[in-house]
Amino acid sequence: MTLSPAPEPTGMSLALGIERTAWSPGHTCLEVTVTPDHLNKGGAAHGGLMTVLLDAALGGALVSTLPLSSWCATTQLTTSFLDAAREGERLQATGRVVRRGRHVAHLAGEVRAGERVIASAVGTWAIWDARPPSMSLRKADAFFRNVIASANEGFHGEGVWHHTGQSGMTSTLEVSLTRGNEHDTVLVDDVHALTLHERVFAPDGALAHEDRCTYRRDARGGLTLELHRQERPTITVPVEEGARSLRVGPLPDGGPTWRHRWGDEGLVLDLWFDPASLNARADIEFRYRSGEGS
Repeated sequence: MTLSPAPEPTGMSLALGIERTAWSPGHTCLEVTVTPDHLNKGGAAHGGLMTVLLDAALGGALVSTLPLSSWCATTQLTTSFLDAAREGERLQATGRVVRRGRHVAHLAGEVRAGERVIASAVGTWAIWDARPPSMSLRKADAFFRNVIASANEGFHGEGVWHHTGQSGMTSTLEVSLTRGNEHDTVLVDDVHALTLHERVFAPDGALAHEDRCTYRRDARGGLTLELHRQERPTITVPVEEGARSLRVGPLPDGGPTWRHRWGDEGLVLDLWFDPASLNARADIEFRYRSGEGS
C-alpha cells in the first residue's frame, strides 16, 4: 500500500508563514514564528492561527496513514486556548491519531512554544476510499499563469548539486502552449496543455541532460504530467498541486521526485533522490530567470 505523501503547501500556509518540518506515518509537525501580522489587539498570537495550525497538524497526522487514493475532511474540531504566544516565539503544532476506523477517525494535538502548551484540540475526520465528486481539487492556477506570462521569453537557470557540492551547471527552459484543443480539459484560462523543454549544460558547456514534460488535466480535473526522456518510453504520472507549486514523483521506475514552484524569486526547480527527504533541502536546485541574458 502506498501511503499519501505530504501535500504541497496551501495558499493560507504560505501567507501565514507556516512550515512543515516533519512528515511520517502517524506524525506530522508544523511550525511558524509569530510575527506582528499574527497578533490580535492584545498583542498575542491570534486564536485563528492556532486553529489553522491544529486543523492542519491533526489532518496531516491522519493523511500520513491513509492510502494515496483515499480522501478525508474535517467534520469537527474543538480547540482550547491555554496560554498566550508572543511576537518572536516559535510555535510547533503536532497531531496524533487517537482512533481510526474505515470511515471515521478521531485525532488530538497541541501547539507548543518551547515547553509551554499554547493550545490543544480534538477533532473528527471523515474518510472516503476515493475523492467524492462534490469535493473539488486545489489547483495551481497562479503557478501556470506566471509561467505562461513568461512563455515567449523562456527561462535561463543556474543549478547547485547540494548533495555533492557541485555548481556551475546551467539550464534553458523553453515553454510551449497548446490552445483550443477541444479533446483536452482546460489547464488554465484558454490553455489546454503546457510543455517545458529543459536542456541542462555542464560547466564546460556540454549538453548533460535533456527532457520535455507536458502538464495537462484529465477528464476529472486532476493534473498529470507526460515525461518525454531521451531513449526512454514516455510515462504519465499524477501531479500534486499546491497554491504555487507542483510536485511529481517519485517516478515509477525509481526516478527522483521534483517540484516546480513559483515564489518571490521566480521559478525554482527542486529535485530529491530520496522521497523520504522532501522536508529537507533539495539534492539539486535550479533557480531560473526569464528572458535572454537577464
